[in-house]
Amino acid sequence: MKLIGIGDLLIPSRYIEEGFSRYRAKGVDVEVVDWPLKDYEELQSINLQVETQGSEVYAVPDALIAKLRDAEILITQFCPITKKVIDACTKLRFIGVLRGGYENVNVPYAMQKGITVYHTPGRNATAVADFTVGMILGECRNIARAHANLKEGRWVRDYANAASVPDLEDKTVGIIGLGQVGQKVAKRLRGFDVRLIGYDPYVDVLPNDVTRVSFDDLLVQADFVTIHGRLTEETKGLMNARAFSLMKPTAYFINTARAGLVDEAALYAALKEKRIQGAALDVFEHEPLTGDDPLVGLDNVTITPHLAGGTVDAFLHSPVLLSREMEGSLSGDLTSRCIVRQK
Repeated sequence: MKLIGIGDLLIPSRYIEEGFSRYRAKGVDVEVVDWPLKDYEELQSINLQVETQGSEVYAVPDALIAKLRDAEILITQFCPITKKVIDACTKLRFIGVLRGGYENVNVPYAMQKGITVYHTPGRNATAVADFTVGMILGECRNIARAHANLKEGRWVRDYANAASVPDLEDKTVGIIGLGQVGQKVAKRLRGFDVRLIGYDPYVDVLPNDVTRVSFDDLLVQADFVTIHGRLTEETKGLMNARAFSLMKPTAYFINTARAGLVDEAALYAALKEKRIQGAALDVFEHEPLTGDDPLVGLDNVTITPHLAGGTVDAFLHSPVLLSREMEGSLSGDLTSRCIVRQK
């Protein structure tokens, strides 16, 4: 059996080779190749297109496809696995994606061909959860704004929320989406003595200290609303004008998940008109965000350039995590929680 890993600028091929090296003892020929990209900006641009339009939006170079033809197992992080790739790899049995999302794989076509697709849910859950808590504090306590002012020689202590700068203690945090990231956010916030409420129709059991509420009730009650759901047809634009209208005028909105979960125009209007207190955003409808974007001019938003999941630990440990989950497939065990199931 041959495994071929496709390295990129964030998970170099050598880390894939190391992560799956123990497969060699089981008779697997482990090879790696590199996806040729000029820089991180190109990778980010392709990834954004794939996340919004699907795997087929990108044409994988023929020269790369030629290196994949003998694979029975394909490992990728961001490189798309399209119909053309699948058709070229006539021996392909398994595809492994080194991240939680699998938008870069044409999953329906793979399943049609009898190919099993794995992903790595939660691979960067710790990184995103840590960042989310930082964004909550950064926005409501004006940390980034104060830093920027001091760097420019300005001693500024009063900001847009000067009349209502909060402590976190006894505040209500509403978590939309209680998968691995949402649960880790809840765990981190317990130390701040907040009240935790959650909305997730797809999770049967919530952590003991998270009270399940309806979507509307969460928006009405929460002092902080943080969203951690997957982007699907059902969740696209979940945070829209109606949703923002239900939030308290002193509430903050945090998004370190997917831009498509939010109607960005509606969020901008809510911030501009001070119908909510503020927001902290790591993802945007159009990336990279430009200096003339309307959000940049607001005084009640903290913005970062899609950094939440980007720790070295999250990227480089992913091959180890996925290799453990896929190992059963070598002996015909297809019970892993990381197999993408037909919906």
